[in-house]
Amino acid sequence: MKNLFIIIICSSIFWSCDEPVRLDVNQGESRVIIEGQVTNAAGHQYVKVSRSNGFYESGKTPRVTNATVSVSDDAGNDFPFVHNPGNLDDSAGYYLPQVPFIGEVGKTYFLTVTIDGQIYEAQDKLFRVTPIDSLSYRIDEEEREDPEDPGKFYEVLIYAKEPQDTKDYYLFKFYRNDSLKLDFDTDIYFSDDEVLGESIDGVSSPIYFAPGDVARCEIFSISRTAFVFYSDLQSLLNSDGGLFSQPPANSRTNLSNNALGFFQASALHVSEIEIKE
Repeated sequence: MKNLFIIIICSSIFWSCDEPVRLDVNQGESRVIIEGQVTNAAGHQYVKVSRSNGFYESGKTPRVTNATVSVSDDAGNDFPFVHNPGNLDDSAGYYLPQVPFIGEVGKTYFLTVTIDGQIYEAQDKLFRVTPIDSLSYRIDEEEREDPEDPGKFYEVLIYAKEPQDTKDYYLFKFYRNDSLKLDFDTDIYFSDDEVLGESIDGVSSPIYFAPGDVARCEIFSISRTAFVFYSDLQSLLNSDGGLFSQPPANSRTNLSNNALGFFQASALHVSEIEIKE
């Protein structure tokens, strides 16, 4: 009888372990997400406004379409933004300048977003950018022997002269035939001038190209605040969640009122080259 009693107890324990457990995660209130950009190039000014999803939700974040958005500069100029002026299906939540403008190096830009009476603000300074002197390309022999993407084994090399009289930070974007490409989905390509050194002499692209492809490199100047934001974001995206990993935390931002995201002012330089066999 005693043994039977122990067996019954053990069976009850193991049976209860089979039932799914749903964590009681503190969902909290949905938070506003703002992604904005002002550059010295036409057509690159935008603000995207959305809200965060719940812990168990997936898919696109809900877009905010009723915000009042404006950008101003330290010279007193004001630039109202309007929601999705082209009424495009894939542009819900995107706000564009009512009158097109371009940013100017040396100016500080201020963002103001009002949603249901709540005001969200940010500011960022637009620094100069190091222009790309030239691009070249070469075959990566190891990649040609075992390519991740068949036929694509040319790497692009970047050449530039980095000024040493200031502390500079950069964000890089790489395109193959007008399509933004990443080596991995969690990659963000950014650096400071200490890593790059005075001469950017044949720094290779992280993605590969095939003959006939057009490779384009965009280099953005970013502020120290933006550099910290991207550093936090990179750490968050690449955390393995292991025992010794830091607990996840949102990236430090320049937005007020507990909003997520970042408002970025950047100078931009673009260079491209066609890959020939």
